[in-house]
Amino acid sequence: MSNTTGDKAVQKSASVLEKLNLNERSWKFYAAASIPPVLVAGLALWYYSSRTAEPTKKDDKKKRSRKSKKSKKGKATEDSAEEKSAAASTASLETEDAPENLTDEQIAALDQAELVKLGQSLKSRGNKFFQAKRYEKAIELYTQALRFAKDPVFYSNRAACYAASSDHDKVIQDCTSALELESRYVKALIRRAQAYESTEQYRDSLYDFTTACILEDFGNSLAATSAERVLKKLAEAEAHERVQKRSPRLPSKSFISGYLNSFRNCGDEAAVTDGSVLCEADALFNEALSFTALQEYSQAIESVDKAVAAVEKTDGSGVLRAADIY
Repeated sequence: MSNTTGDKAVQKSASVLEKLNLNERSWKFYAAASIPPVLVAGLALWYYSSRTAEPTKKDDKKKRSRKSKKSKKGKATEDSAEEKSAAASTASLETEDAPENLTDEQIAALDQAELVKLGQSLKSRGNKFFQAKRYEKAIELYTQALRFAKDPVFYSNRAACYAASSDHDKVIQDCTSALELESRYVKALIRRAQAYESTEQYRDSLYDFTTACILEDFGNSLAATSAERVLKKLAEAEAHERVQKRSPRLPSKSFISGYLNSFRNCGDEAAVTDGSVLCEADALFNEALSFTALQEYSQAIESVDKAVAAVEKTDGSGVLRAADIY
């Protein structure tokens, strides 16, 4: 009885284990069977997302390229608009109804305040043409401004135009006129000094640069460096001129005497035995010997030079001793 009960228990336990083993195998089987489809689905999703992302990047590049082209085009349009605006501004300066059209009688009828106002207006327009390097038009406007007021600034500005055109004589004239109206006008002083330097009038240039330095308490670096430069040029010019004009200077008499004494004889005088007269060359030669004996070497040189000229004039015919000079 007990054995039968035990066998049944063993059989029951074996049956449970078989069920458990079967369930374990079933779980593993279904898990193994379900994993590959999940992986395949994941890979498919990744591939699809990467393919859809690439066109987006390309679209972004295309959009950026289109924006860049638009910005460049817009910039070019703005530059063109600015150029057109500048051209229009210059054209308006030339065509506007300006005070230079007034006659002398009309100008004479204006009061002082109106004269100053119109003169300043012309000067301002001249400044714009000067900045545009249209010097002839600027000169014309500064000249017209001077009809309304004799202002040193108008003269100086016109001088700047002449300086840009290398017309240095007119620069000097206008700067001088400006300084007659305002003697401490440093800008006109420097401008005139530069014109003097360009025309090699170094002394006048140095004077103006030095005056500008003094008026500016030597704080104007342009005037200071220019004065130093011109001073050097002046010294070189003066030295060259003095060398060119310097007369020859002999060594000391003692040196010349010592040199001549190193020879046995300086030469014998020319003499005639038949009572004839010495030719001019021989007479001058004798004179040179006499001056040499007296150590009057400058006069001796002059007599020798004259004797040489006389020999050359007569081709040496009839010359006794002066030919020895050669």
